[in-house]
Amino acid sequence: MNIFEKINEVMKRIEYLTKDDKVEFGTTKYKAISEEKVTTAVRKELVNLGIVIAPIEQTMNVTELIRTDKTVNQRADVNVKYRVQNIENAEDFIVVSSSGSGVDTQDKAIGKAVTYAYKYMLLRTFAIPTGEDPDK
Repeated sequence: MNIFEKINEVMKRIEYLTKDDKVEFGTTKYKAISEEKVTTAVRKELVNLGIVIAPIEQTMNVTELIRTDKTVNQRADVNVKYRVQNIENAEDFIVVSSSGSGVDTQDKAIGKAVTYAYKYMLLRTFAIPTGEDPDK
């Protein structure tokens, strides 16, 4: 199978993932899907089908946000390019781009942004619905 056939096979095998997490801050509350759930489901099929995904390029911007109560948050914005590689043929791959943002009061903003970018790259590359339209 070529890389597109393998991606299609992942799409057949993972038809839907339900949200398993709740996010709450201030008055904002919503359901989310954890990176762990997405990665666990997709990883199994990547291994079975012989697909490897690796970041090949990343740009990032980190800024400090000072709130009115004088606390400092870091915000990180990342853009990552991933190589989605067919392990049976070194010439058979695609490059997928994804972005993510993260905010943290300590040193976790970059990690949050990278995790977000990876999770959504998996969800979009393999067209995995999660049950809620973010455009609504």
